[in-house]
Amino acid sequence: MVLFDKDKLAAQLRALGELPQIREVKALRQRLEKELERLSVQEIEEKIHEIVSPNVKRSSKLSRYWRYVKLIHDNFSDLTIKDIRSQLKKRQQGEETDIPDAVWQNPSG
Repeated sequence: MVLFDKDKLAAQLRALGELPQIREVKALRQRLEKELERLSVQEIEEKIHEIVSPNVKRSSKLSRYWRYVKLIHDNFSDLTIKDIRSQLKKRQQGEETDIPDAVWQNPSG
């Protein structure tokens, strides 16, 4: 797939205006105009995504956090989720916890 730049497309469209208007030139002009329009729509979608982005980032981080805590809970079902979260906090601060380091490194194993 060929990647297009808006400036290059506009320059090509201007250059096509100088050529004789035969069928192939008209078809190429239509194709370039559609591609230019697609790039404009894509720019708008990217701007919208930037607005939504903080919530998406936050959601994905929280999902990973809870998945991690639940995996550890599967191995240590005698501890509550609250206990696991408090021990995770202690471990992040560099303190000793009841859960071995091997479990923190690979909770699925």
